[in-house]
Amino acid sequence: MRLFLIGWTGKSFGHIDVVYNLKKHGHEIVYWTGRNLDGEIDKTQFPGTIFHEYSDVLWCRPPAGVGGLEFAPPGEELLEHFLGVESVVLTMMNKLFDQLPVSERKHLYYHYVGYWFGVFKKLKPDAVLFLVAPHTNYDFVIYSLAKLLGVKTLLFMLTRLNDRILFMNDFVLGSIALKAELQKNKNQNWSLNDLAKDIRDYYVIQKTLAKPIPIDVINYAKAYSGFNKLLVKLRSFWTTLTVLKDYSIFLKILTHPLRRFGQNQKTEYAALAAPPDFSKKFIYAALNQQPESTTSPLGGIFVDQLLMLKVLSSSIPSDWLIYVKEHPMQWKLRGSDYFSYRYRGYYKAMAALHNVRIVPINTDNFYLIDKSQCVATVNGTTNWEAVLRGKPSLVFGYAWYREAPGVFKVNNAEACKVALKEIIDGRVQVARQDIINYLFSFDKASIRAYTDEYFLPVTTVSIEESVQNYTRVILNELT
Repeated sequence: MRLFLIGWTGKSFGHIDVVYNLKKHGHEIVYWTGRNLDGEIDKTQFPGTIFHEYSDVLWCRPPAGVGGLEFAPPGEELLEHFLGVESVVLTMMNKLFDQLPVSERKHLYYHYVGYWFGVFKKLKPDAVLFLVAPHTNYDFVIYSLAKLLGVKTLLFMLTRLNDRILFMNDFVLGSIALKAELQKNKNQNWSLNDLAKDIRDYYVIQKTLAKPIPIDVINYAKAYSGFNKLLVKLRSFWTTLTVLKDYSIFLKILTHPLRRFGQNQKTEYAALAAPPDFSKKFIYAALNQQPESTTSPLGGIFVDQLLMLKVLSSSIPSDWLIYVKEHPMQWKLRGSDYFSYRYRGYYKAMAALHNVRIVPINTDNFYLIDKSQCVATVNGTTNWEAVLRGKPSLVFGYAWYREAPGVFKVNNAEACKVALKEIIDGRVQVARQDIINYLFSFDKASIRAYTDEYFLPVTTVSIEESVQNYTRVILNELT
């Protein structure tokens, strides 16, 4: 089959070896995008492949040394059909192109659509492979065009359950393999000992008093502390200048002291936060870190988390409250300056909702879960933690665990009210047996594999085993 590989890099994790395996099985790599392709790939092994470096593809500059890829701009019919895609991508650009005005973002988006539509028509791929859910502007356009043109898509979803990954064709539909396993095992009663050791150990840890923290959060915190934080800032500075070409960085550096000690996200949040009253009935709404794939694209319209809170606010009983807590890594990763996702007045707009209360960011996450009536997030780890602790949860985005016991997929106020009525009436019991049954099916549907450096401490399979697992799933899907 003729394959496009999008964002497929990571030689040290065996990801390039997966591609060599695909080639050995007769598949042709037609187009390949990623970072540091010259350093990671022996291009002589792929003589007919078009390689497109990340720094070029991000700005829709043509691949170096390749001709014949000039295409007409997109027309009205295609762009009108893609209005939903346009909305997603313009918001997604908050991550890397926050400095661009809307009109400039739209023009870059039109360039993406025109170029990649032409590439699809000319090169005619049979399948497009994504290492993770598409969330870097251009790759979401590729994903959407593949859907429009009937080209198979394959992607791998991180689960944060150690090194477990779910394969999907479509993140909106979720994992077909997981759904099949759940159907197959729906009348079974598996025991804890029936679970794979890594999943069994993970579940037991979640039930202890140690208050576990997701490993990626731990590693992010280490990476953004002390001397490591300085190195990260220097790399970010270099990327901003050389890849994003954003020279306003110099002005930001000069004005940083004023912004740090003046009004910013942290000061606005702190002025509104108050300790929660645990004698009240409440929903715990944990905000997702942004920008990140968990909300864009996996949050759908609820990439606007204020919209989620408004839906909740209009749906809960009159004697309930909503306790909102910011993600613990939000200011560490992005800083406390206002930006497109956390604009001036963002937290004030939340606090202005009559039944919403902002709680201090150091409020214990697990105590909030345990004392709540239910938990709500767009698409986050907190809801998954709630499931494992036997607490119902409302998911507004496309979470990989949406079929787990006690999880309600909510997309409007009416669906929210229906879910809450079931919870209030006592019809939702997240039983230990149901959780174990779900984890058993999850074990059968997922693979164990390397993703990136932040998950290395919990990745216990070898590189060779990871390569085999990726290869097996992809080959099965391509046959």
